[in-house]
Amino acid sequence: MNCYLCQKPLQYFFTKNSYRLYRCPSCGLVETKLGIPYKQFVRKFYDRGYFLGDNGAGAYKNYEKDKPYITANMRSVLSRIRLFKQKGMLLDVGSAYGYFVELTLQNGFDAYGFDPSSHAVSHVLKEVRNRIYQHSVSEASYKKQSFDVISMLDVFEHLSDPISDLKKLRSFLKDDGIIVIATGDTGSLAARFLKRRWTFYIPPQHLFFFNKKTITETLQRAGFVPLSFFRTGKWLSLSYVLHLAKTSGESGIASSLLNIVEALRLGSSPLYLSMGDNMVVIAKKS
Repeated sequence: MNCYLCQKPLQYFFTKNSYRLYRCPSCGLVETKLGIPYKQFVRKFYDRGYFLGDNGAGAYKNYEKDKPYITANMRSVLSRIRLFKQKGMLLDVGSAYGYFVELTLQNGFDAYGFDPSSHAVSHVLKEVRNRIYQHSVSEASYKKQSFDVISMLDVFEHLSDPISDLKKLRSFLKDDGIIVIATGDTGSLAARFLKRRWTFYIPPQHLFFFNKKTITETLQRAGFVPLSFFRTGKWLSLSYVLHLAKTSGESGIASSLLNIVEALRLGSSPLYLSMGDNMVVIAKKS
């Protein structure tokens, strides 16, 4: 296997959830060997269990129940977006239940979104249902140069061909528009210390793992130039933290604690984690 970015030979990194991860010793990009066609994987994987705590998915514990925390995290990113754009047309890629579309509509944007998951789109709130569609990036068809902002919050690492997808999205963006990407940073202290137990290392849904250098290169190859990098912490429910520690963190202690917490009905307790591993980049057309 050769690196997606620099085409240098990859080195085996580790195996997790029965999937092999490879790292490029040249540029540092980490990739998951999926082994099945991406479109087939998307249709099968992003179903009800992904959003409602299926241990095999290693994703959300209860996406709908955690809406207050998810929205709080989105509000933090929105505050940065508003430094560049106060209003305008916004397209949210991987919009799930539509929380960011709802939030940005409430804050002056004419917002739309899409998601490949039929389950997610079927659970979109009725207030934004006519603004969110079911399709992938490759299937997207919007008017050229129609959006002021395109957001990809915890989505970029799920894409099988990020450069191609960025090029497609670029065509929908106005010449003075911005794209916003939130993802994990493999160069962070948390990632380097936790290694395979780092919670962003969640194959198979996470296919690429970036650092500042590799995401910059990816953006440049697609015709973008970064304007701003920043890190952000996240509000999470106690249940979700323990669920992540149990699944992606491979912690047996977390599994036992999760059962206790849920029995005591303490799962909704809020926690704010700021580990420096959540990277957000705002970029414009080059």
